[in-house]
Amino acid sequence: MDPYFFEFDLQTGKVSEDSVPHYAVRYYNTESGPMVLIGDGYRHKLRLNAKHWNRILKLIKNNELDESGVEAITQGLMGHCLYEEYDEILVRAIKEGAIKEVE
Repeated sequence: MDPYFFEFDLQTGKVSEDSVPHYAVRYYNTESGPMVLIGDGYRHKLRLNAKHWNRILKLIKNNELDESGVEAITQGLMGHCLYEEYDEILVRAIKEGAIKEVE
């Protein structure tokens, strides 16, 4: 059974059922609740609690941040797990609703 219940492949810009080994946004369950994994899943990755990820999604989707604020998230917080070429794909997918909040 696949450990991920949601995968968005940042290389193809689409929801996927098997994004490994691509850079992606993946949701999975743990004993303490759902988590989000961003990156390639190996060396370049960031794990976030679903509560914090959902807040980031709202900030971006509701245009609560200017360009430098979004860049602080994509190149600051996620800088080690997200190539700059995927920033636009990630932000567009969030704004268009392809990447939804974790429930």
